[in-house]
Amino acid sequence: MEQPPSEDRMIRKARKNRAPGRVVRIDLGDGRCAYGRQLWSINAEFYDHVSATGNPVDLLLLVEKPVAFTIWVTDRCFQRNGRWALLDTVPLLERERQRLDVKFRQDMFSGALTIVSRSHPPSVYFSNRPATIEECEGLERDAIWSPEHVEDRLRDHFDGRPNMWVESLRPKPRSGNDL
Repeated sequence: MEQPPSEDRMIRKARKNRAPGRVVRIDLGDGRCAYGRQLWSINAEFYDHVSATGNPVDLLLLVEKPVAFTIWVTDRCFQRNGRWALLDTVPLLERERQRLDVKFRQDMFSGALTIVSRSHPPSVYFSNRPATIEECEGLERDAIWSPEHVEDRLRDHFDGRPNMWVESLRPKPRSGNDL
């Protein structure tokens, strides 16, 4: 017998555009759509799940799908009558609220790399520490993505090809005279 969802996983209506747990449907323009969810602050996760445009999706099952990537996004991603459809909210579980956000930063002049870690609320844990290029590989850069760039990245992800925006944001080695 199937268990009813826990109270934490009940779908809710959100009054604010940008609310923790808010799910968005992203039309990829080619008959497919992808999905993302607001975490906290500017953090959003995007699922490794694509479906045909117009097909219904069970939000409780969707938020259990693997995450393709977690990035920072602009407020334009969560606007009413914007590019993405605002769906209902699936409240964050405690483990999702407490997830540490780890990104890298690279100084545009010196090329110095830093790993930036923070939790929610940010006052609980925040740290910056120097890093090597190897430590930054596989981490997201501390960039804020626009909806159009996220859509490009999702199309490339589902089509199995490199994304030009991800490639442009990779950590760069310092030039020889900076060492």
